[in-house]
Amino acid sequence: MLNGNMERSSSREGSTVSTETTWQDKLIVAAIDFGTTFSGFVLSFLDDYRQDKTSHILSHEWSSGEGSRTAKTPTAVLLKPDTSLDSFGYEAENRFLSENVDDDEDDEQSDRSDIVDPETWYFFRNFKMKLYGDKLRNPITFDSKIPDERGRELSAILVFSRAIAYMKMKIFEVVSERFPKLREDDIYYVMTCPAIWSETSKQFMSDAAEKAGIPYNHIRIALEPECAAVYMLTKEVPSLSSSLRERFPMNEGDCYIVADLGGGTLDIAAHRINENRKYDEIMTPDGGPYGGNNINHKFEQFLISISGAPAYVNFTEKHSQDYLYLMRSFEHKKYGFPGDASKASVTMRMPFSFVECHREENHESFQESVRQTSFSKSVILKRDTITVKKPQFESLFEETLVQIEDKLARVMEKLSKRYNIKAIFCVGGFSDCKLVKEKIKVKFSNRHLVIIPAEANVAIMKGAVIYGRDERIIETRISKYTFGLDWNEDFDPKVHPVSKREYTDDGYMCKDIFKVIAKVNDPIPTSKPTKIIESYVKTASQTAMEFPFYRTLTDPPPRFIDEPNCYFMGSMKVSLEDTTGGTDRFVTLKIFLGATTLRAEAIDNKGRTHRVKFLLDESQV
Repeated sequence: MLNGNMERSSSREGSTVSTETTWQDKLIVAAIDFGTTFSGFVLSFLDDYRQDKTSHILSHEWSSGEGSRTAKTPTAVLLKPDTSLDSFGYEAENRFLSENVDDDEDDEQSDRSDIVDPETWYFFRNFKMKLYGDKLRNPITFDSKIPDERGRELSAILVFSRAIAYMKMKIFEVVSERFPKLREDDIYYVMTCPAIWSETSKQFMSDAAEKAGIPYNHIRIALEPECAAVYMLTKEVPSLSSSLRERFPMNEGDCYIVADLGGGTLDIAAHRINENRKYDEIMTPDGGPYGGNNINHKFEQFLISISGAPAYVNFTEKHSQDYLYLMRSFEHKKYGFPGDASKASVTMRMPFSFVECHREENHESFQESVRQTSFSKSVILKRDTITVKKPQFESLFEETLVQIEDKLARVMEKLSKRYNIKAIFCVGGFSDCKLVKEKIKVKFSNRHLVIIPAEANVAIMKGAVIYGRDERIIETRISKYTFGLDWNEDFDPKVHPVSKREYTDDGYMCKDIFKVIAKVNDPIPTSKPTKIIESYVKTASQTAMEFPFYRTLTDPPPRFIDEPNCYFMGSMKVSLEDTTGGTDRFVTLKIFLGATTLRAEAIDNKGRTHRVKFLLDESQV
């Protein structure tokens, strides 16, 4: 296929045309917070939005099956042997945890096909981190596979799309109670993701949503720390007390940091409030894999250090339901720690199957093995309970807390040289952990206002639905790289090397030019095109245009795309099946690098709008 990127003297470029798109008139906007550990959704109805743009947000509550209701449900998917969806969230966990029907039960009174058999059913949890993963050595692709709790692999796009399809179904079910005649295309969706995700990961999530039945023009990706800021800095939302608002009045020029502490990642963003009372990004998002699930991994490593890996693997594979029950119990203890100050230890249930696996592999009791470790005075197992003294339990948090504090401190130090940072907002499920709250306040409150709202775990999805109604609330973002197109222009022997000369139907052109779209660290408008370019076809029979694009951090930018440290990111593809007009055909390409995901619009010379499909290179971030 030929690249359609030839300029003529009549071509133009600029960034003044606004393509403001809002969902302020949509009947329903749903925001899905698809988290590593927990997920949920909120709804914004048009009538409520017109009365009060921010306060009337419906948060769906989930039944845990144990008499309580929560704003989020576990990010857990249970698939049948044929990989169709059985259940999601608490329901998936509870069904997977439930005992199989007794073999003596009357087969005629039970649907045997509905019994969850761990050997043939697939149970997934915490799989969102695959989209962060090892971006260089093992990046997510549309052919990637992810393992279930028993190590069996299925297509990643299938698992993600099943989960999103469930959320879509549940949302339609909830809103249909209010609007019985509702059509599916009346609902528009916002999906949250970490700001530090790669373009490939965000594109993967968008494609998974399409595969789940959400049209591409009904889905938006929102960045989690931005959503949290939008929610907490909206005065109509009662998320901050009046005293806190007095200390952070949201004046023009005020700057703040948002630290989203989730199950998988720490995600940091920083903004300045501008003269329009909207937000300008003042740094590219930062963070790392420093989420709450690291504490769970430390707990598992702690058990392995006593029982050994063979015993622990045997337990997780042969007694996967008991393993899930153990980790659910630990999750509860983790968030409540340190708990009652009068208690010197943490006690939780220990499945009998774990004790048995330990004995089978080690030929001695669990407590006998404990006596041979450095935990001999801090861990006690009695029957079906394990008691861990608080200093030992707190040690599970130490490494992750140090990583969080160090990362935040480095960001603060860097930003404080140029900006007056007034506050640090901490949101996300892990910031609800009592120990995390204590440590962060002790570390940073002597210099900055540290705000951890009571509803930290829902701030993101509530902010997402506000943002989804009007993306313009974030006015500019910072360019992470210098971006450029693979471009051609008329060959000039006085300027261009002979090695770059290429013959086309329209004469000799210079190929491989790195045409700058945006420079690193430049502020980029979010609701206007970063660049507008007219591009002509190269041949009369050409039926598609591809616009390869590249990134670099070199300064000044490279002259050609094959220079060192210039990396291919992917291409933008526009189909042009109508060849009428020959080489006089062109498209006006509008490129939006300030959007949350790579976005472009193409209008041909007859005024027809074409969808631009991004084909991202799997090896690039």
